[in-house]
Amino acid sequence: MGIFKPYDIRGVYPTEINEKIFYKIARSCVRYFGGRKVLIGGDGRLSTPSLKKALIEGLIDEGMEVYDLGLVPTSTFNFLISSGKFDFGLQVTASHNPKEFNGIKVYDNVGNSIGIGYGLEKIEEIFKNLSNDSKTKKGVYIDASEMKLEHKKFLEKNLETFDKKVCIDYSNGCGSIVFSDLIRGKIDVIEVNKEVDGNFPSHPPEPNEENLRNFTRLIKENECVFGAAFDGDADRIVFIDENGKIIRGDKILYLLSKFLKAKKIVHEVSFPPFFKTMMREIGAEVIETRVGRTYIINEMRNNNADVGGEISSHFYFKETNFMEDAFYTFLIAIKILKKEKKTFGELLKDYPDLPSKNLKVEVPEEKKYQIIENIRKELKDKFDIISIDGVKVIINEKNWFLIRASNTEPAIRVYIEGENQEKLRELEKLITSFINRFI
Repeated sequence: MGIFKPYDIRGVYPTEINEKIFYKIARSCVRYFGGRKVLIGGDGRLSTPSLKKALIEGLIDEGMEVYDLGLVPTSTFNFLISSGKFDFGLQVTASHNPKEFNGIKVYDNVGNSIGIGYGLEKIEEIFKNLSNDSKTKKGVYIDASEMKLEHKKFLEKNLETFDKKVCIDYSNGCGSIVFSDLIRGKIDVIEVNKEVDGNFPSHPPEPNEENLRNFTRLIKENECVFGAAFDGDADRIVFIDENGKIIRGDKILYLLSKFLKAKKIVHEVSFPPFFKTMMREIGAEVIETRVGRTYIINEMRNNNADVGGEISSHFYFKETNFMEDAFYTFLIAIKILKKEKKTFGELLKDYPDLPSKNLKVEVPEEKKYQIIENIRKELKDKFDIISIDGVKVIINEKNWFLIRASNTEPAIRVYIEGENQEKLRELEKLITSFINRFI
């Protein structure tokens, strides 16, 4: 598959991606989208400035007006590109991937995410066939950094004061841009790893249990009512409860949906089966789709859904033009806690908390999809399966598993849930035998 992934462009710098490739990608995007105006931004990775410069050169050589936001969180980029003021947008980022990665998130004129099946494969085809012809056009570069204030003004409308102590980990990514100024003086907050540093000295930019171990201790030591951690480009927010326990994305989407009185909810395939039961109890329709922002956003737009989410804690809202917005999610969480006068732990007492396990099995990039297909063929005769994205087996509401290829890494991801530890171990043993056989 190379650097053109299911819902973005991504690779290791400088071996898989480099300035020459980005220059050519820029010109390919112009050939695909056409138009005149393009929005550009980038995260805080060490390779971002030079890669973004190459993109801008390619766009200018194609005659574009290039509006450069500079260093910008993806949540803010999402808000601005979905305004409809630009013909397309390119955000230079590799999100939560390790520091040696970088890439591009590609957007159309209303902010739809362009992935494979939605136009990225056509851009790839143009890229492969693009010649080094002479450039006679000359575009214009425009410093658009002040446009970030438009997102800040939108967020201010949803900002409420909060006098209980919370803790935020910016992961040395670009989340502090816009958001730290927004909440200053309004929320009693401890902010850590606020300095933008592409070396990610505090911990890798993925906000998972291992990387947030020190942060969860900080939350408990300071008796914070909750904590929140952003990933490298701040389009993802992970919540930690008052006991230092990471709250899974389906649980947060449950709280958001209840508070917003959502009628239509989009979630990806790795949600547990009982999520639908919980949503039916509040009278909401649930739509299941593939993992990834491209699929969530497009499904939300097609169904005019109120809210959407991923197990990894990306959250999407009709109010944000169906785009994910980690900052808006934080502000809604504050509203929920203020209204209910309860902690996250108390609010989630009625949500089933079954034993679960996540596994990541590293496999060669070129083999991961074939391995999943082999597993699908093996399991379809033994279980009723859902194959929207990988292989999902629901034995019953309390015992299920999902095996799927990662869209961002050379790995297979496994989600397992069981009614008790014994059942969980039994399912893990079964799954491991299948994976090992085909690896």
